[in-house]
Amino acid sequence: MAVKVQQAILQNSEMGYFDIWKAAIEERTGVQITADRERALAILLNRRMAELDLLDAGEYLTETLDVTRGAQEWSGLVDSLLVKETSFFRHRPSFDFVAQWVKETVTDEQFVGPLWVWSLGCSTGEEAYSLAITVERAMREAGREPRFGIVGTDISREAIFQARRGIYRTSKMSAVDESTYAHYFDQVGKQLWRVKADLRRRVCFLTSNILTDKSPLIRRKMHLIYCQNMLIYFRRWKRRELVNQLIEHLDNRSCLMLGLGELSNWTPEGFARVAPRAVQAYTQIETVEQGEAL
Repeated sequence: MAVKVQQAILQNSEMGYFDIWKAAIEERTGVQITADRERALAILLNRRMAELDLLDAGEYLTETLDVTRGAQEWSGLVDSLLVKETSFFRHRPSFDFVAQWVKETVTDEQFVGPLWVWSLGCSTGEEAYSLAITVERAMREAGREPRFGIVGTDISREAIFQARRGIYRTSKMSAVDESTYAHYFDQVGKQLWRVKADLRRRVCFLTSNILTDKSPLIRRKMHLIYCQNMLIYFRRWKRRELVNQLIEHLDNRSCLMLGLGELSNWTPEGFARVAPRAVQAYTQIETVEQGEAL
């Protein structure tokens, strides 16, 4: 059956169905299906049609793209295609920078808390919880009461469900030291750990499409937006558009962090790159001119 389905997809793609899929995904999610991702999409469509015992790619396309009838199937496809592999404290230099930035921010006499952080494209939650641990520690080390909130968003409903559970395998925690295990995790099974309740309460997870989300929680002003390894899925012109959109969510004297190389040499208007070259972070030029850059 799988071979027949594969042939059906290839034949129908010549009629334009595959191109329609690619266009629909980009229109709804903003994600560009580049040449290196076409194979993953073809394999995914092939698998789903085989599981549904379908040979007509046109029928599957029509049903899935129907807003009402195909909502569940569409969500599953997006989850399978876009959920990225992640782990705790991925790219340590970025979290070291966040810790230093938090200390300097919360000890500034003009800062009024609580501190709000947005983990954008948070996948299954490891990044958002890593930020929560980093912020909590930094505030205590700065002699401040930990008053903060983390908002984690991702387009995948399944990923957000897992993030809310806060349970992870040891394989996802290779960068977690013994002290962090002791203070922020409870062992709940063999090779399984759960983020402690006190820290989970600091993090709110939402299913969100950055292109369309109007949630009041997301629309609030943030002090730090952490958006790493998400812009790589978008066309270059779209990346700039999204960054300008994100800037609208920043409070004064705030910071935007991206993945290395995601903006190339372009800098958002009114902002300057102020971090060491090991990370990619931006603050408002006014802050830099006042001598308060990191």
